[in-house]
Amino acid sequence: MWDKLTPANSFLVVVDLQEKFYPLINETILKTARKNILLTIKVLQNLQVPMIGTEHYVKGLGHTDKDILANWSGPSFTDKVTFSCCKNEAFLDNLAMVNRENRPVAIVMGLETHICVLQTVLDLIEKKYTVVVLKDACLSSTKLRFTNGIELMEKAGAHILNTETLLFYFLQRADTPEFKQMIKLIKDDQSN
Repeated sequence: MWDKLTPANSFLVVVDLQEKFYPLINETILKTARKNILLTIKVLQNLQVPMIGTEHYVKGLGHTDKDILANWSGPSFTDKVTFSCCKNEAFLDNLAMVNRENRPVAIVMGLETHICVLQTVLDLIEKKYTVVVLKDACLSSTKLRFTNGIELMEKAGAHILNTETLLFYFLQRADTPEFKQMIKLIKDDQSN
């Protein structure tokens, strides 16, 4: 997996990060995950990594987190009622766009870990993608469900990383403008 894990080979999948879900999640965990999610989106934009995302049943659950939307550069979020993103035609159209760029590594984050993230990851693995799940950028309503979702994805063949491991691995060096930009983002976030 590590030889494929480069910004040029990767794309980001953001699953159902809608604010109406947030009251179900432990406040401390949510705060940490949101920081990791926003940092990942900002750094991957700087590295020109394509992004696609979904919203689950917008009519009932509303739209994606406003801070994510404010930093988003991918196509519009796909409204879906299926649990797996890969069972939605509009998402598959966006996935086909990514495929034209020959990017075999899917980086996945979102909620809920044990439902929509899990089913999406299983389908991406079945479609022969190398899948990286950012554990500290995934959320579930309980710790037990979260842990079970992560374990199931890992058993299915997904690679479980944390946000900093991925971002530092992508950047490789501390003397680049991209690294300095990431450090600035981290410091700005800590001062807020």
